[in-house]
Amino acid sequence: MKKIVCLCMAIFLSFNVYANNGKVLVVVSAADQLILKNGGVVESGYFVSELSETLRQLEDNGYEVDIATPKGKTPVIDGYGLQMYFYKASVVSNWPQYSLYPKAKAQEERSKDITTAMKYFGRLKFTNRYANDEVSAFLDDIEYKMEQQQITEKPLLSLESLAQSKHLKKYDGIYIPGGHAPKTDLLFNKELGNILTYFHEEKKPTAIICHAPIVLLTAMEGTYDPFTPPTEEQKNSFIYKGYNITLGNKSEELILENFLYLKGSRLEYYVAEKAKEAGLKVNNLRVPSMSQVIEDRELMTGANPSSVYTLANRFVAKLNNR
Repeated sequence: MKKIVCLCMAIFLSFNVYANNGKVLVVVSAADQLILKNGGVVESGYFVSELSETLRQLEDNGYEVDIATPKGKTPVIDGYGLQMYFYKASVVSNWPQYSLYPKAKAQEERSKDITTAMKYFGRLKFTNRYANDEVSAFLDDIEYKMEQQQITEKPLLSLESLAQSKHLKKYDGIYIPGGHAPKTDLLFNKELGNILTYFHEEKKPTAIICHAPIVLLTAMEGTYDPFTPPTEEQKNSFIYKGYNITLGNKSEELILENFLYLKGSRLEYYVAEKAKEAGLKVNNLRVPSMSQVIEDRELMTGANPSSVYTLANRFVAKLNNR
């Protein structure tokens, strides 16, 4: 009898080895537009692929997640990030055994991403629904299922409610997904700057991907303005001065401008250039759309959607080793 009890306890512990491992703060942009160089405006949002994979890996390792957005507003998934172009590139980077026929695996990962996002946000919102015919049909199916199941939005935390350190002590790390949307709202959010400063000072794991590493500049003194070069005083006091990072590079931006969803329009600026201007050491030596992850002290950055699997894996490993 005693052997049976011990065996049951061993099985129970094996299933709960990661239970209650800690709590992670995930900050998501709630912007749905992006201003272009010519003054035009296009729809934007966050890339769900850069969020959902990390949420799954955190869950699998026993971490609770709180999601916060500016003013607690429901974020919007950018339909352009659902194109097979991004998912196939990710498959080639992370699952090379599927490289010859990546479509089926790409579709599987995309469906998993939507299911994961629905778990956290409830009813999902989308921009760029007509990125192409395939994405449009995919989203029509998702919308129909949400309608049939009467799924409603779930409440989220607001960044403004978390800006003081007393509200942040319960978190073991912070993660921020990209897409272009962070350039519209998170980059100008001083509450986020205060939050990042707390995680930096406490040396807690900080993981950011794609265009989102530009929000590190919210931790500079004053309010960051991408059209006014930082002063020497701002650069010298910048808490991430000299950190090695990666993020969306100019080659990838030019592909987006000329061949993907901007269709010849131009961005107001390139995030890699602004990061360098602020004193960050930017490493962008890679094949466009291929995975790249760089770790420097508490900070981990991923270059693009293809980098999320490796970034999430290393983020979780760093959390586990705290």
